[in-house]
Amino acid sequence: MKSIDENLKNRNVKGLFKHPRLKMLDEFHRRINAERRVADMKELPMRAVAIKTSHLSLQDLAYFLKRCSQSSNFSRCFFGSLKIPRQARDK
Repeated sequence: MKSIDENLKNRNVKGLFKHPRLKMLDEFHRRINAERRVADMKELPMRAVAIKTSHLSLQDLAYFLKRCSQSSNFSRCFFGSLKIPRQARDK
């Protein structure tokens, strides 16, 4: 009989992501952290990505993922698109 620790280590986490939103959040998380690892930056937790995109609907999230994927710099497109314009902040 396997220990709990062995079962947790060998568990397929990707299989748990059944909801389309979780699949897209995982894709954002994976792509952003891949770029951050190359730049020797600290990895961003999944929770931070979920909080940043919590106001987006499922259709908007799908469009946003497509738009960021077509960009030459995924992270810059992600964070730049979610930034609130200065004019809106000052009101």
